[in-house]
Amino acid sequence: MQTLFKQQSHTLSGGSVLSGVTEQHVILKVVSGRVWVTFEGQPEDHWLHAGRSLTLLPGRMVVVEADPGNSRISLSGLPQRGTPSILRALLARLRGPGFHPATSVS
Repeated sequence: MQTLFKQQSHTLSGGSVLSGVTEQHVILKVVSGRVWVTFEGQPEDHWLHAGRSLTLLPGRMVVVEADPGNSRISLSGLPQRGTPSILRALLARLRGPGFHPATSVS
């Protein structure tokens, strides 16, 4: 079994399996062939053929298996170094110094 999120594209021979956990939303697109995808927390599995895509949710184990024959998939939205800290800084600027999250009142 290979790790899914080490690179942005994979070519799979029939029956090969990739797996991994992503830290953010990732789009898995089938470039050629057909794959079976299942991920933690989803009751149903997904069969995707060339041209179809699926958003993988963060923090969940994902397993991708190629149908008989070769398949090629691409992944977009893979984490890049420094992105979370940049986003936090941007959100802090947008909220401003007087921002306080809403609280419930009983």
